[in-house]
Amino acid sequence: MKFSKNILLIFFISFSISFANAEKDSLKEKAVDIEIIKILKEAEVYPNPAEDFIYLKINEGSISSEISIEVMSIIGNKMSITHEKINPGLYKINLKNIPSGHYYVMLTVDTDKSLKKFIKK
Repeated sequence: MKFSKNILLIFFISFSISFANAEKDSLKEKAVDIEIIKILKEAEVYPNPAEDFIYLKINEGSISSEISIEVMSIIGNKMSITHEKINPGLYKINLKNIPSGHYYVMLTVDTDKSLKKFIKK
């Protein structure tokens, strides 16, 4: 009887520790997600309106994942563009091959996305 109580106690303690660790990991993941959402929201695209290039400024210091950059038409068609990283957190996006109009830059980090609207002259 005493042996089964000890096993039950050990099981309860290990379950409690596992649950606490899982909860702590979940809180860390939520904090990272909130930070990524904040960074994506604060990203800047300039100049607007643009001619041949736009610049994307993003505080990527705390982002460990890859940042995906896509340009989309106002109706959602992906445009063929190139971009280059000039400095940490600064990207130059080439718009020479797309016609004048309204567009979005779609930024993706993990599963979080953000759209930044701009106009090409």
